[in-house]
Amino acid sequence: MPFIVSFSVAFYRQFGSIDVTFTVGQQYFLLGIIVYSFVQLFLFKPVYLYVLGHEAVHVLATWLCLGKVTSFKVSSAGGSVATSKSNLFISLSPYFVPIYAILLTIFYYIVVHVSILGFMAQKYFMFLFGLTLAFHIVMTVDTLKTRQPDMVRSGYITSIVIIYVLNLIVIGAVLGLFFTSFSFVSFIKNAVHLSIVMYKTIFRQLF
Repeated sequence: MPFIVSFSVAFYRQFGSIDVTFTVGQQYFLLGIIVYSFVQLFLFKPVYLYVLGHEAVHVLATWLCLGKVTSFKVSSAGGSVATSKSNLFISLSPYFVPIYAILLTIFYYIVVHVSILGFMAQKYFMFLFGLTLAFHIVMTVDTLKTRQPDMVRSGYITSIVIIYVLNLIVIGAVLGLFFTSFSFVSFIKNAVHLSIVMYKTIFRQLF
């Protein structure tokens, strides 16, 4: 709990320092977030797309841990992956890895950035990046409302702390890249400092 409180306070303080005068790229980034939020709120939830990405991250995490995948199933009702090994990283990685935003970034810098497509390509990338990041965050929050086997295996309290803190770190890293007034380094330093202070205070009260 001290980690959740500390990272939340540090993020809130740093977020408040963002300059309200946005560049064109930042405007497109924020527009992407707004558009996706509108789509899910008023039109539909892209459940199949989220489940596909969710299970794909399980697969990638398993391979990174030198495990094997024996089955892969995806549908709008849910998905499953059978692997030769399991750990905390494999179980929880889909909840804090924005896979579509990462794939979009790789595509942009490998295919688009090296070509002569000009300023419009950058604006479209910023829009789509905001949209895919919002997709990850909103769908993850929506998914966590239901009972998740991944979290049951790992323990709900442990899972919530890890998912919440790592998502704040991911969002902070993105904001640090796109908004010069948001310092990712300061955010992490302040969060760690507040955590240490809180744990020391709790320790003194208990002992």
